[in-house]
Amino acid sequence: MNAITTIQVLTMTFGERLTDLRKQKKISQTELAQQLDLHKNVLGRYERDQAKPSIDVAAKIAKAMGVSLDYLSGNVEADIDEEVVKRVQSIQGLPDSEQDLITRTIDALVRDARTRHAYSL
Repeated sequence: MNAITTIQVLTMTFGERLTDLRKQKKISQTELAQQLDLHKNVLGRYERDQAKPSIDVAAKIAKAMGVSLDYLSGNVEADIDEEVVKRVQSIQGLPDSEQDLITRTIDALVRDARTRHAYSL
């Protein structure tokens, strides 16, 4: 997220998140409404929190914006990248011993990256 703090993200409404995501992606209301097969006035009402979409429409919006429905609806503060989810799912299909090795390796790499980042400041 650009200039939005974690506190702001946690308190954003559905409409605020939708508006923020749409603007981040530089998509007009008209363009997004066309992608979703909605009238732009309906999308505007969602963004102003004057109406709530059905679960099916909300899922279409989340997919079009490239985020999870949980993120869009405010149930989680950050959205997990789809590629990361796919990698985790592929690891889960491995034997426990290999999962443990991969997890320890990832932990070490993350720790090293954080250390490098901390010393570069």
